[in-house]
Amino acid sequence: MLTALSGPALSIDNESQSPAAGVAPLNVATASNRTGAAADNRIGLKDTLGIDVFDVPALTQTVQVDNGGYINLPLIGQVQAVGRTPNELSADISTALKAKYMKDPIVTVAIKEAASKKITVDGSVAQPGVYEIGPGTTLMQAVALAHGPDQVADVHHVAIIRTAAEGRSTSVYDLDEIREGKSIDPAVRPDDVVVVDVSGSRKFVRDFGSVISVLGWLHP
Repeated sequence: MLTALSGPALSIDNESQSPAAGVAPLNVATASNRTGAAADNRIGLKDTLGIDVFDVPALTQTVQVDNGGYINLPLIGQVQAVGRTPNELSADISTALKAKYMKDPIVTVAIKEAASKKITVDGSVAQPGVYEIGPGTTLMQAVALAHGPDQVADVHHVAIIRTAAEGRSTSVYDLDEIREGKSIDPAVRPDDVVVVDVSGSRKFVRDFGSVISVLGWLHP
């Protein structure tokens, strides 16, 4: 179980609040994504979370992330949870409480039960499909789950399509460069879509005006 702590001491106070959020545009990058525990422990849909606000039993509870990616908490209402790490969500809750209700609240968030963690692997692989992943699963391992690239695959153009709280992004990697140690082997996250290009194809992720074109390749 992963836990995260946010905030120093606790005392009650009154003041005003402020939130907000935006949607990030599509971003196509070539090799270089962060790896590590933080990426693996992003909160997903239907995850069960333990929220603890030190010395405030009324705010300490177990909640489940809803289909929209939010949790509902007393006093502050809906909070975006999907795509956040426990540490980030701790900070978000602490900020919301501090804005109106408390001074320096101590908030702990723990993932008590992670929902099924799956990715989709499609394109030029031997067995396209939906696969279970564990902590630390990388792009190379994800392609291996689909029994590797097929005979017409272009391993120089392999995309990870990711939807998070900030929006949708697409990053393109070269499997040969990863094998040779020239590029990192990025971690994949639950709900990622991995697409291996077809050799000689003139239309790949980078050439499409929208990621929707790529998603049209995917099996229902």
